[in-house]
Amino acid sequence: MNDKGIVFNNNAKKIAFDDEHYEMMMSRYDFFMQNVKNRSNYYANIDLEKQRAFNIRSKAFKKLDKLLVDFDTNFTQNGGNLLWANDSDEAKKMIYDILNQNKAKKIVKTKSFTIEEIGLISYLEMKKIKVVDTNIGDFVCSVSNETPYNFKSSAAHKTTEQIADLYTNKFGIKENCNAKQLTAFTKNVLRNDIYNPEVIITGANFLVSNTGTIVLTENEGNILKSSTFAPIHIVIAGIDKMITSMDELGVLLPLSSLYDSNNNISSLYTFINKPLTQDDKVQKLYLILLNNNRTNILSKDKQRNILSCVQCGACLEVCPIYNTVGGHTYEEYNPGPVGSISLPLLKNIEETSHFCSLCTLCGRCSEICPVNIPLKDLFLENRKDLIKLDKSLVGERNFLSNIMKKMINRKNLDKYGAGFKDMELSYFIKKKWGSKRELPKFAKESFSEYWKNINNIK
Repeated sequence: MNDKGIVFNNNAKKIAFDDEHYEMMMSRYDFFMQNVKNRSNYYANIDLEKQRAFNIRSKAFKKLDKLLVDFDTNFTQNGGNLLWANDSDEAKKMIYDILNQNKAKKIVKTKSFTIEEIGLISYLEMKKIKVVDTNIGDFVCSVSNETPYNFKSSAAHKTTEQIADLYTNKFGIKENCNAKQLTAFTKNVLRNDIYNPEVIITGANFLVSNTGTIVLTENEGNILKSSTFAPIHIVIAGIDKMITSMDELGVLLPLSSLYDSNNNISSLYTFINKPLTQDDKVQKLYLILLNNNRTNILSKDKQRNILSCVQCGACLEVCPIYNTVGGHTYEEYNPGPVGSISLPLLKNIEETSHFCSLCTLCGRCSEICPVNIPLKDLFLENRKDLIKLDKSLVGERNFLSNIMKKMINRKNLDKYGAGFKDMELSYFIKKKWGSKRELPKFAKESFSEYWKNINNIK
């Protein structure tokens, strides 16, 4: 097992049997499932709509080279500046160069999957540039010096009481504030940065090829406010965000927020076609299109479907592994089923091979996915690739090889008694089985012996 896999296992052992954490996760799960039940009748045929979304994304991937060229042409003609980044390091350097050229010392950022992916925040802080989170959940995490719990709900691991205590210690506000008071206080703290940003950095939900449009969705309104007043707007998005036309948003946008716990659909959509002009000053609009091994995923006929993810977070809520170990155990920006599939494809599979096993194959994530990504099948594809690369554990291979030899020959299966079989099973899989479960024992009498005895066969 790789070093990160060992760390994951150690962290999982600590949290998996924490009753308080488990109760919190189950409470969230029950709330989510009730939400799903309440919205089950939003569509006359939800399965048909999911398939439409899947087809839209699949067709975009098949002609992505053309869509990228068209978007480049249209976005540039609209007055935007398009930059192409091959990997995280290139993207971070491009962003820093823009900030350096404009002598910016502070930025505001919104919640963005891609910003977390490239590790931008720690990079800019190392360069002595102050970063302000405008998303309330991300702001809470930054105040408590913690990483986001997951990409959908950054502060999901904290109760209202814990946040109130944190604010009392950090800002000196009165004790025992409720959620409404905490939200109002946070907005007041962020108000000046939101309305007077030097630079805003955002992600993008979709990029529309035939119009050169950037599509952003949000619930709090901070993107709309900050991007309106910012003299410089930097957008960073993966090349997989590309779609063909605005018409497709009628399918994709409602599905992406179908299971949102706060709203029926996202409260605000921002469509950016060109730089804003205010008081004869033209905003500088930059879009950094990130590859970062996405072309490697796109080259795979089946695994490319993982790039269809609309980051709704539904698969997280129903995943038994995520609900047992929580978001921080993964130590990645993208915990849960989607991250466990995409990370081995985006990074070195030797360093991320442990993610391939983080699935019970229950299939609940595939059932709930609003864009019909066959997540369970993609886990199996990654495991096949792992075996082909000969990265699976030697002990597991030896054990399975030994089992197969015995299963295809009854004499080999009955050659040794139950005691020896128990010892053999313990030797090979005791560690994998875990200390909290009792390893099953072989019957003292084999089936062939039992059959002979009841039929008086000598």
